[in-house]
Amino acid sequence: MKRISILASVFAVPSLASQGAPLDGLSNLEKDSGVAEIKKSFGLLLARQLTGWRLRAVLLGCLVVIGCLGYLRVVTHAEFVFASLASLPVLTMAWVGNKRYGVTGALIAAGMWVLADSLAEKQFSSSWVMLVNGVTHFLNYGLLVFLAHHIRLEMQKVQKSARLDALTGLQNRRGFQESGILEIERARRYSRALAVVFIDLDNFKKLNDTRGHDAGDDALKAVAKALRGGLRATDQIARLGGDEFAALLPEIGHDDALQAINKVFAGMSHALETFSPVAASVGMVWFEEVDRTFDDMLKAADELMYQVKADGKGHVRSQSFWKQKPELV
Repeated sequence: MKRISILASVFAVPSLASQGAPLDGLSNLEKDSGVAEIKKSFGLLLARQLTGWRLRAVLLGCLVVIGCLGYLRVVTHAEFVFASLASLPVLTMAWVGNKRYGVTGALIAAGMWVLADSLAEKQFSSSWVMLVNGVTHFLNYGLLVFLAHHIRLEMQKVQKSARLDALTGLQNRRGFQESGILEIERARRYSRALAVVFIDLDNFKKLNDTRGHDAGDDALKAVAKALRGGLRATDQIARLGGDEFAALLPEIGHDDALQAINKVFAGMSHALETFSPVAASVGMVWFEEVDRTFDDMLKAADELMYQVKADGKGHVRSQSFWKQKPELV
């Protein structure tokens, strides 16, 4: 399982890279040599389960391959052994679909083997030998399906943990970057407004120094809880590292964004009352249309947050970017 975890962690970043985010986990040599592109391709293949017509097309293709192998078995009068080759489409069905599809493929492949031997009129010492061979092939294919299923589950766990902050359960910087890029593309495609929030805890180091790191951890978890309670389920929330948090509020109007950030600030302030002298400085930028990259949006919110710190800390500052109307000629 340890080797599986290592393998999965290698492919945890590529889907992020495919969206144009910085490849922090790759060396310059990897970037320059094209290894990053290979990792992206394999990451997409390994990380995603197919759905819809793509899944149906792959399953149909696997069944065709199994059928062709059975046909070859018949026309060669059972002289050639194709049982091992049948494991490839069975394994594919389990990987791109799920365990149920894999077991179905294993049954079909084993049945194909028995039927092909029967049609090829292969001679056995007893009639039940052919059935025993079929059961044996099914058990072999089933073992492959079992292994593929558990490897995929392990990889999914590693991928999920690679995008979550262990202390708060929020997204980490990597996960937030990936989610943010996807939301930005969706907002641009459908002309939706959105808001980006940057939060920094004031005097957090003093809390750690006076009351210990356990108190600091409790403060971070309290802020995370306040953020979850004050924002919608569709909003993206992250702990970027240390005492910095961020949030992305998709498909939200100007007034609703202001109301949401004030509600969140009130919730955080209440949660931090028992962690004096910690307070929160918050910067929020609202965009009527997407006119820049996600990194630039986050940077704009970060700059507003630093203005709050320069003005005395512990309050909220927001800025709105309205859609530029074309000039009449």
